[in-house]
Amino acid sequence: MGFADGFSFASAAEVFAEASRFANPVTGYDISGVSHERLLSGPVQWPAAAGDEATRHPIRYRPDPEAFPIFATPSGKAVFFARPWMPREEEPDDAFPFLLNTGRLQHQWHTLTKTGRVAQLNKLNTGPFLEIAPEDAEQLGLSEQDAVEIRSRRGTATLPALVSSRVSPGTCFAPFHWNDRFGKELCINAVTSDAIDPVSLQPGIKHCAVSLTRVQTAPPSAQERTMPPDRLARHLGLAEQNTITFSEESRVWISGFLDGLRLNPPEGTLPVIPATAPLSAQQVTHLNGLLAGLYSRTRTVEAPHPATTSALASPSASAPALTVWWASQTGRTESLAAEIAAWLQDNGLPVRLAELTECDPSALSGTGLFLVSTFGDGDAPDTAAPFWDALRQHKSPLADLRYAVLALGDSSYASFCGFGRALDEKLANLGASPLLPRVDCEPDYEDAVEVWKGHLLAALGPSASASPPPAPALSASALPAPALPTGITRTTPALARLSRATCLTREDTEKETFHIDLDISGTNLTYKTGDALGVWPCNSEATVQQVLNALQLPEQTMLTLRRQGPTPLGDALRRWFDLSRPAPALLERLGRPEGGYLPDLITTLSGMTDPQTVPALFRQMQPRLYSISSSPLTDPDHIHLTVGVNRTPYPGVSSTWLTGLAEGEEVPVFVQPTAHFHVPADDSTPVIMVGPGTGIAPFRAFLQERTARQATGENWLFFGERHESTGFYYREELEAFMAQGCLTRLDTAFSRDQPERIYVQDRMEEHGALLWDWLNRGACLYICGDAARMARDVDSALKRIIARHGDMSAENADAYLSYFARNGRYLRDVY
Repeated sequence: MGFADGFSFASAAEVFAEASRFANPVTGYDISGVSHERLLSGPVQWPAAAGDEATRHPIRYRPDPEAFPIFATPSGKAVFFARPWMPREEEPDDAFPFLLNTGRLQHQWHTLTKTGRVAQLNKLNTGPFLEIAPEDAEQLGLSEQDAVEIRSRRGTATLPALVSSRVSPGTCFAPFHWNDRFGKELCINAVTSDAIDPVSLQPGIKHCAVSLTRVQTAPPSAQERTMPPDRLARHLGLAEQNTITFSEESRVWISGFLDGLRLNPPEGTLPVIPATAPLSAQQVTHLNGLLAGLYSRTRTVEAPHPATTSALASPSASAPALTVWWASQTGRTESLAAEIAAWLQDNGLPVRLAELTECDPSALSGTGLFLVSTFGDGDAPDTAAPFWDALRQHKSPLADLRYAVLALGDSSYASFCGFGRALDEKLANLGASPLLPRVDCEPDYEDAVEVWKGHLLAALGPSASASPPPAPALSASALPAPALPTGITRTTPALARLSRATCLTREDTEKETFHIDLDISGTNLTYKTGDALGVWPCNSEATVQQVLNALQLPEQTMLTLRRQGPTPLGDALRRWFDLSRPAPALLERLGRPEGGYLPDLITTLSGMTDPQTVPALFRQMQPRLYSISSSPLTDPDHIHLTVGVNRTPYPGVSSTWLTGLAEGEEVPVFVQPTAHFHVPADDSTPVIMVGPGTGIAPFRAFLQERTARQATGENWLFFGERHESTGFYYREELEAFMAQGCLTRLDTAFSRDQPERIYVQDRMEEHGALLWDWLNRGACLYICGDAARMARDVDSALKRIIARHGDMSAENADAYLSYFARNGRYLRDVY
């Protein structure tokens, strides 16, 4: 790079010799009296000027030109400021005779944001409590775990009693970690004073006088109420539903399915229609509902005799847990994991569903099914990054773990299923036993997953369902398998209508970006700010005709599609086949070793003689996910998108179709919820947003949301594009947010408006000191946009900012940013 002379050090001693030449008289920093050779004999505390041979210099903290640095007080001496212990009006009296003390438990963070996810700590502190002396408990008639109402002059809380001699009579203690997010009336801060120190703004008094009363709890009613099916149907508006009709082929298949039920009646399991059935989505849903109504009865089990209790409990204690671990960037793998967990439960296998962010590698045992997607260049999804870092550093063998990896990806990317491959290799290297070979799935993974499920059941064997896994401490992201969603889903989308498509780039010939306004009124579609919208596109008519000519088949030729059932070839080509990327079967038929743009390749096809072999030649159409650029608080009947149109190296299917629609045309859509990428619940939290290009989409929504909520937290946006004149998307809106005071700072980077390229990460480093200050004040930092380059560059810039302004090493800066990510303060929506 032209600086070899300045970095040609032969040893660490030479590096230190250069560092010791720097001194800062303002702070008193000086290490000119320290050498690498001297450090070999022991540490030296700075400042140590040339000739100073002392090893310790315990001097703090303000430099004095006439003397050594001193304490930052007028006298130069440290001063201890005593504070009053308790105002007289807060002292116990006849109405509030007890003194409540609150505080933090050992090993726990104040809000449990990190420690509440550690299973060992959850076992140590399973929940909130009120610690009370035995004498007081006896006087109040309290036993262990009795509910106690704690009442002060301000409010109340209700906690379970913990009788302990660690507290003195007349006093009690409650930890403040648990609040109303964990349950009703658990927030002890509702009882204590809101007084704060006027300088630090920290809570000044977190103890007060209270009264304690045992809460009388009534036993739950055992009465059951049932409703006849016909009455229930009328209540739900289903009495007049039309009968589902089936084609002759569907009837033959269903007849065979029913014969299978007769030959092998299900015992304690719920039969389901497999995804490979030649049935439409509506038919599959109806039949699965019918089967659930017939077979999902819960058998009443009598309580075991006391003599047999230990015999029943023994296998349970030693049975290996079956856990479905998932890691997802967009939410699709999360949905698949929920489906797999529900399917395992339907097959009589007790299972736990949990995100990899909850996984401690050292505690891995039993049977683990890992469903993971890949992010960026073969990396783990953001939420799984801490787990992956910990697993890579893990050295102890995982001999007690049986595992299977189901990896989701897209072979059009170089690092196809990269994280799944790396995870499989690491688990094997640590001595875990593979239950099944890893399966790498394309976006149209349904067939591969069905085959994998069959192999999985065989591999688990009858012993897998012998007894349930040990009951874990459950958190919001480590729950038993939930019920699958109904209504508007990926497979049953709503029909929105295009209100308008406005070009945001005007005369720019290099890029096209559109603002899309979709009318969702009357669809029952709901979403949250930060969610993504899935759009099912159609292929262009010109491409459809080109493929029809190559196939040499009539448009009305009937095909049997896995989910749609009997479908005309023309409809399949328009809606259900991906006509941009060739499937491996088509490449094999064409005799081509590598892919390209399907319409260009298929012209050499020699025609088809068997129509039923056509579906195997094409990939299934996949929906395109767009970050929603509007808030439902602004207009719940409309959803806005910010769409970049792709035309090179060949046209993008979804963007060109969506931006070419006429006003009023229908758009099949569904909401892809995000588990993490939402506006902070606390409206006072500062927010930093980095969204160049179409990455501005969710942050336009964030600003709308925070304006509607009248949030007091500051907002800082970094935005960039190529040219200000054509790429300053939503400029008028952003300036209006600035004028209203909602947008505190707006920093832009238009990369090609000057000779040197300037990007958002450069603007971030320019304002690194201020950005560091925001982070220290509790700001959440959000990134949206290109994963391949921008997200990596911004991540690197953040680490440099943290290292420089936080005065820490690169390794510590990396750990610091990981800590931010684990605690929900560094969130990314990148693609």
